[in-house]
Amino acid sequence: MLHNFNINSLMNLYDKSWNEQLVTQVFSAEVANKVLHTPLISQVEEDRIIWKAERHGRYFVSSAYKLCVTDLIDSSHLWRPQYWSGIWNLKVPPKVKNLLWRNCHGCLSTRVRLLDKGVVCPTNCASCNSNHEDLLHVFFNCLFAIQVWNRTGLWGSVQHALTRTASATDALFETLSAELLQCLSTVIWSIWKHRNLKIWDDIIETSSVVVECARNMVEDWHLANTLDTNTSLASSQHTMLVTTGTSTSPQYRPLWQPPPPGRYKCNIDAAFSSHRNHTGIGICVRDSEGTFVLAKTFTFLCNVSVDVGEALGLHSALQWLSDMKLDNVNFETDSKLTANAFLSTRNDLSDFGCIITSCRSLFHNLFSNSRVEFFRRQANEVAHSLAREAMSLASPAIYYAIPTCIETLIINEML
Repeated sequence: MLHNFNINSLMNLYDKSWNEQLVTQVFSAEVANKVLHTPLISQVEEDRIIWKAERHGRYFVSSAYKLCVTDLIDSSHLWRPQYWSGIWNLKVPPKVKNLLWRNCHGCLSTRVRLLDKGVVCPTNCASCNSNHEDLLHVFFNCLFAIQVWNRTGLWGSVQHALTRTASATDALFETLSAELLQCLSTVIWSIWKHRNLKIWDDIIETSSVVVECARNMVEDWHLANTLDTNTSLASSQHTMLVTTGTSTSPQYRPLWQPPPPGRYKCNIDAAFSSHRNHTGIGICVRDSEGTFVLAKTFTFLCNVSVDVGEALGLHSALQWLSDMKLDNVNFETDSKLTANAFLSTRNDLSDFGCIITSCRSLFHNLFSNSRVEFFRRQANEVAHSLAREAMSLASPAIYYAIPTCIETLIINEML
């Protein structure tokens, strides 16, 4: 039975949808579920080979290189996903975070590492004259570093962490608390600064000076951030007082703005449900006074990516309003990617690109005085509510009166 089957033998070609009954007969339940969850997009009119490693589907050497590095070379020793959030969330100066990041990558220029990279230099430690200056030695095994840790009172915690893990970075991020790590990271920065001062400027600091430097840096940074927070708060409070004090009523300007006289505004949004395998589209048209004109909701029986869903929303709005013979329309989407792609002339081979190409064709052939614009999500609440409403409806719906789900929003945005 399957000998002469093609992929399109599993589809209803009149509306480009899967023949669910046939798919479930041919495949196991697991495979059939995957097939039925694969979106079929009517705007994709021809088969083509695309490069999935790039969003636009075109081949780039850089993405091929990344794939080779990821798939062909074992780089697992470089991946430490548990470290990065721990570093960037520390409440310490950015230069300390940067040093920790370089430490975790193993790219600090110790003398052993410089020698490995072909730089001719001695490998002895600048602080204790040991003959092997690597990361572990500089920060934890050097006699001077041990003196610094003893002065801070952290040496016991550091020793305990080092005995439980194989490397210094594991010791820092897998065994120490966030509070302890904040103190420890500034000391590490101060030790590294001491080492560089000794090598490059021949300045010798005592362990007490190194500890004091770390302590002062933390205190100054926290003080500066506290002052910034208080200043920002005071400024916002002052602005609020000035705004409400110079007028009998607050000057409230709604985020959504009506179009100029003689024009319509069409807001578009998409909502997604992976559980129900649906993509909902909401469209709302209003005139130059903000008065409701028309709205439409409908659902695609597939769950697509966000960019594809937003592009489908724009295409659906263009198609619907062209059928309604409306022009002088400002089409607004809260997807910057969709708006930019529509205004661009870049060749995009992906599903998203096919939809955008179809949008451009519709727009240029059927509209003479309209435009497509990006607008913030906060100003698109009406379309967003309609898109969510579409998920609960079995069939498309056109509204000639304000639907209940957006009535309050419409009224508020007209005030």
